[in-house]
Parts: sequence; C-alpha cells; structure tokens
Amino acid sequence: MKPKYRLLEHPFYQAWNEGNISIEQLSKYGASYAEFIERIPGYWQKIAQAFAEQQTVADEIIAEETDHIPLWNKWTDKLEKQDDFPRMTKIFEAFESMTASELLGAIHAFEIQQPEVAETKKCGLLDHYGFENSDLTYFDEHMQEEKHIAYGRHLAEKFARKSEFNAGFEKGSKLIYDGLNLFMN
Repeated sequence: MKPKYRLLEHPFYQAWNEGNISIEQLSKYGASYAEFIERIPGYWQKIAQAFAEQQTVADEIIAEETDHIPLWNKWTDKLEKQDDFPRMTKIFEAFESMTASELLGAIHAFEIQQPEVAETKKCGLLDHYGFENSDLTYFDEHMQEEKHIAYGRHLAEKFARKSEFNAGFEKGSKLIYDGLNLFMN
C-alpha cells in the first residue's frame, strides 16, 4: 500500500533537498516536529496495548522511538532556538482521537516513507546547511525502519480492522503531508 500523499513530493521537502528553505524555516520545523517525535512512542504504545501480540517487539519499537527523541534534538540543537513556531495541533488531535486500527494505519503511512525521507533530508542538511554527518544520526536510524514497517504490516494483517486501517492510512498520510504547509513562507 502506497500513500496518496507522498512526503517527498511536498514543496517543503523539495525545497529542503535543493537548499531553498531558510534556516529560520528549518528551525521552526525542527521545533515543531520535535513535538511530533515525542508523541510517536505513545502512539505505538496505544497500538501495542490494543494488539498485545509480540509484546517484546512492541516494547523494542517503543524503546527505539523513545531513543529517537534525543537524536532529533542533537541536530536541531545546532539551529536557532524558536519560541514561536507552528504547532501541529491538527495532527495531534486527529491521531489521539483515532481507534487503534486507524492509528496503526496513520503511523504506518508515516513509517513506510521514513527511509527515503530521512535519506533526502540528511543529504539536504549535509549539502546545503553545513551539518556534519555526526550531527545527523536521527536520519541514519530512520533509513533503517524495516522492523517498524514489518511489525506495522504484521499487526495490520493479523489484528487491525481493515476499513479502519485503510481510513487511518489515508487520513494520516494527508495530515502529515498537509502539516508541512505550516513551514512554507
């Protein structure tokens, strides 16, 4: 299943890849997305509680997602601090109101895009924004999402309500895609 709304097709990520976003835009994105990254372990926790099979794998994924928070901060700490940045409230409210099957679909739509999105963002940061490879371990981790993707697919096939999963997949991919509009000038 492929998302209708591909993140790398969004003008913000295209501009990032070309070096055409400002440091201020990058800083606001970094601060705003940090709030999303901090919520992902909780989203996986909700999914794991609903579909409590393979709890060891679920626990590993939740731990990995929790470990990603300081990795995100590692690269954003190199940017200007932003006290005033767009909040992704619409995404948070939608994700928090979803059933477990819908949320799994939404998270899966995000996870399956992570390897290529992470690689593109990392290359853009290295090529255009003066980052060092050692600053960008967050992106290295997300170029290797096979376990998360496989686990999401397993849960979807074995436990999720198909119609809810599909609805969440579509809604989640659109919400995250549209969320990038917050960072366009």
